[in-house]
This record gives sequence, structure tokens and C-alpha cells, in this order.
Amino acid sequence: MMTVSTRFSCMITLLLVLCAGGSAQWRAVDASRSFPDKYEALPVLPGGENVFSPEVSSIFVSGYIGVNHNTNMGSFRTDCDCNFEGAFNLKNIGALIGVDATYQFHPNWAVMAKVSYDNKHTKEAYTRVIATPIKLGNIVRIHDIEYEESGSVSLAYVSMGVFGRWQPRLERWYVFAGPSVGLPISNRIRHDQAIVTPEVTYQEIGISERKREVSTATFESEMRLEAMVGFGYDYIVRPRWFVNPEIRVGYPVTKITNTVTDRGKTIDIGEKNWKVLSVQFSIGLKYEAF
Repeated sequence: MMTVSTRFSCMITLLLVLCAGGSAQWRAVDASRSFPDKYEALPVLPGGENVFSPEVSSIFVSGYIGVNHNTNMGSFRTDCDCNFEGAFNLKNIGALIGVDATYQFHPNWAVMAKVSYDNKHTKEAYTRVIATPIKLGNIVRIHDIEYEESGSVSLAYVSMGVFGRWQPRLERWYVFAGPSVGLPISNRIRHDQAIVTPEVTYQEIGISERKREVSTATFESEMRLEAMVGFGYDYIVRPRWFVNPEIRVGYPVTKITNTVTDRGKTIDIGEKNWKVLSVQFSIGLKYEAF
């Protein structure tokens, strides 16, 4: 027969075991509350995004093609004393082709370097009335004749620029700004004249025309400096590869030239500094090299 003391000892032992088990379970629950990152799943980041730690950097390289829309600021002149004033003209389109490299050293910040063939072709035209001798048979009379004067400028550079780029974290669009320097490789002006007044033509030896080339002038173009700002987007096509459209605006700091040489005559541009404002549209293929 079990004594009272024995029963009492068993009850005390059972109570201690239950208390020890309850204490262990409380400690486990409390630990899970103190360190939830060990027990809860991490959030899933949006797919296809680059995530940088402070120690990670990347280098991207790309090639691009596009066009310039060029607007003359000020005016240029030729030997006929024609002033071609700048304007927003859809004929002022030039080609753009280049390469660039981007060093991204921070989730938001990068440095871009661009080298391009930068054709800033422009064309300006206007009409004017000139008192002109007209021959009718054996009679020569002075009549007011309307002419269209057109100046087509061949102007191209090898351009190099360095830009700071800012991109929101986990976004694909970015903005950038910086200086660009252009070394001139083409500098000619072709001046054409056309008769607008009907039933009047130029009469050369056996030739009747309504348009003629007046001259081809040249100019000593200076190194071009412009301040450029832009906007771009990296569209992912596959891992490490992107299609990269960009738009840039280049505001001229330096003028194109001081003088134009037309048929041996040096013509001063005058007080109106001749500059070219450029808006560029391009699309490129970018690769994350490192």
C-alpha cells in the first residue's frame, strides 16, 4: 500500500515536469516573437529589377542611332548679303550614331560617357523682292522679282560628353545632365536661289532655269561646347540586355563661327552669334557587361 508521503512525492514530481514543459514552450514562442526574420518568409521583390547592395557596382555598354532636330539661333550670311534667320524647321534634321558606357556605383547614381557622330545639318529659306533687269526681245526693263533664298548648312561633329545620371531605386527610367564637346568635321554652306515670280527664268547660254546655285561657302567652325540634359528608359528584353530609348536637349554655349568665306570674300557674321540648338532622339541596345 502506497503511503501518504509517497503519493505526495509523486504529485510534486508530476507538477514539476508539467511546469518545466510549459516553461520550455513559452521560451520557444517568445523567441519566435523576438526574432521574426528567422520564422517569416522574406518579401518577394518585383521581377526583373536590379537590386544593388552598397558594395555592388555595374558597367553597361551600348550602341545607339538616332536623329537631331536642329534650330539656328542667331543668323548666318553669304556673299549676296542674305541673312538666314534661325527657326524651328522640320527640314533641319541630321543623323546621330554613337556608343556609350555607364558605370553605376550606387543604386541611384551613375556616370555616363558618350561618343557620337553628330550631324547638325540645317536648312533655312526665305523670300525677298529684288529690282531685277528683265530682257524682253531687244528691250531691257527693271521689274520687281520675287526670289527664294535657301542656305543649306553641312555641319557635323565628333561629340564627346560626360554626364551624371540619377535613377530611382527599382525603376527603369533615369535622367542625366552634363557637358558635351564637339570637334568639327564638316563646315560648308550651299546657297541656292530660285525665282518665285511666274513666267520669269534665268537665261544662260541656251539654258532656261528657275533655280540656280549661287555659291558654296566655307567657314572655320570652332570647337563646340553645349550643356545637355536628357531622359532615358531601360526596357528589359532578356537578362543583361536592354532596349534603351533616350531624348536629349543640347543648349549651345559656344557659337558656330565668326566669319564665312564665300568666293574668296570674308563675311563677318555680325553681332548676332550663330549657334545651333539640338534636340536628339535615339534608340540603343544596352548590355550589362560587368
